[in-house]
Amino acid sequence: MSRPKGARDADYENRRSELLRSMTLHMMRRDSPRPSLRELAAAAGVSVPTLRHYFGARPQVIDAIFEECLKRGRQVIEDASRSDRPFADSILDFSRTLVDALAARREVRLGDFFAVTLGEGLIDPGVSRSTRRHVLDPTVATLATRLRGHVDRGEMIDTDLRDAALMLVCPLLMASLHQEQMGGALESPIRLDDMIETMSAAFVRAFGRSDAAAAA
Repeated sequence: MSRPKGARDADYENRRSELLRSMTLHMMRRDSPRPSLRELAAAAGVSVPTLRHYFGARPQVIDAIFEECLKRGRQVIEDASRSDRPFADSILDFSRTLVDALAARREVRLGDFFAVTLGEGLIDPGVSRSTRRHVLDPTVATLATRLRGHVDRGEMIDTDLRDAALMLVCPLLMASLHQEQMGGALESPIRLDDMIETMSAAFVRAFGRSDAAAAA
């Protein structure tokens, strides 16, 4: 007797989630550069045909891994997209939280996730869109949404918020990757705490409304 369709769908999705978790952990350990479809299948304990059955070719597998990571981080993204703190405090909070999160030790480190996804997206045109959609664009959009709140409250000038968000996120991300994933902490250390304060203050000077500061 065959199973009801709903049960079969649930089994399929559960198995797919298990495969994604195994492959994600393998990729984020960065044991080998750009693992092949065969290596990903081995990490998940299945054959290549099985992996293709659930996801498709390698670009589709990578896209599913990136998308799953984004889903798991949705609440963090939602929390970071708003702040009731004054503009300068909010920007400093965001910068510290981002750098701390990139270096935090957990099952999948955020810094490793960025390192892997950026490497994949820069090298493989078939994966570039996945990196943009599931990694870079959501990160920038999160800060842009937060900035919109400050514009609406009259604390920040009304400008291209995506461009502004990029100006803050990019140097903080690069500095963190330089220190952690690229080994810069040993060979050419950066005082990240000082950089966070410097970048945040420069951002506030560049985009804060002088009339709002005077009123405060």
